[in-house]
Amino acid sequence: MKKNIRILVIVGLVVLFATGLSYFDSFLYQDPIVKVEQVDTTNKKTSTDEYKNTDTEITQKVTGNLLNTKNKGKKITFKNTYYKSQLIDNKYRVGQQVILSKSGRSYTAKNIKRDTPLVFTFGLVIFLLYCMKFDRKKLFISVLINAVIYFGYLQIIIGTHNSVLLPLTVITSLLISATALLVILGPSYSMLMAYSSTVISTAAAILLSTFILGMTGYSGMHLELNDFELQPYLSVFLSQVLFGVLGVILDETMDISSSLIEMKKEVSEVTDKTLFKSGINIGRELIGPLINILLFIVIAQNLNIVLLYLSNGNSISYTLNMTLSLGIGQLLISAIGIVLTVPITSLIASKVITRRLK
Repeated sequence: MKKNIRILVIVGLVVLFATGLSYFDSFLYQDPIVKVEQVDTTNKKTSTDEYKNTDTEITQKVTGNLLNTKNKGKKITFKNTYYKSQLIDNKYRVGQQVILSKSGRSYTAKNIKRDTPLVFTFGLVIFLLYCMKFDRKKLFISVLINAVIYFGYLQIIIGTHNSVLLPLTVITSLLISATALLVILGPSYSMLMAYSSTVISTAAAILLSTFILGMTGYSGMHLELNDFELQPYLSVFLSQVLFGVLGVILDETMDISSSLIEMKKEVSEVTDKTLFKSGINIGRELIGPLINILLFIVIAQNLNIVLLYLSNGNSISYTLNMTLSLGIGQLLISAIGIVLTVPITSLIASKVITRRLK
């Protein structure tokens, strides 16, 4: 107990030290950084469009001291114009550190220096992970390896201009899921059992869904409305679906598999039929929450665009059709995968466990 408290104290101090260090790291930046000392509002102008949407344009006179470059300590002043909605601009406040760009003798604000809250947030996550008693090393290793795999995935996409997007997504999904399971479960039958269940369930969901969508001619699916209209439309859509459904199925597979393994350890004489029925019962309890979670994610991701459509005078039916069709399509495919995972994982797990866990 005392050892755990000592570790938590050390981790907490390291987080605080790193956060404080990031606050005073302006010397690492090439761009000028100013600490805001005074902010004055010089002008306000309110405008209203034809749909009664109101916004206010505000002009600030910002004064502060430079924290780096050869002019460190010099007091400077610059203007900042932002809208009250702050959609693509920023309101500056006293105490903030702002990254600037210099043109001649004048300075222009580029963005707020955000490394301090980012370091603190990342450190807080690590601290909370240390509060929980589980193998943190495996988590960090799996996340790091998968981040490297995803970075390589992006580099290949950039080099090939999306020409091999879908096959590359399939390969990356196989690598990411294998890495996560291999690091967390180790090279064991449990890992192979969970991996095979994940791959089969995901493949079945994607193939069945694309077959159904193909039969309907993708009716009602506005693939061209994908974010930023990225092409090829179908490959981008299926890649999004694949990554989304893979994560949910991987979680569900591990829940069912680990539960059946523990059951076998507690009741050594349990049969494969009993394990299969137990897996089905466990899966039934998971289906509802998982689908609801995905529904909330779809709503949250598209809430801004839904409000934008509605605020510009579009009807509810037109708005939902143009903004949520892709999200609902992804949700339905994921739901198919969630349901199929239950019998597939239960069958594979029950057969493997009764033969390998004596």
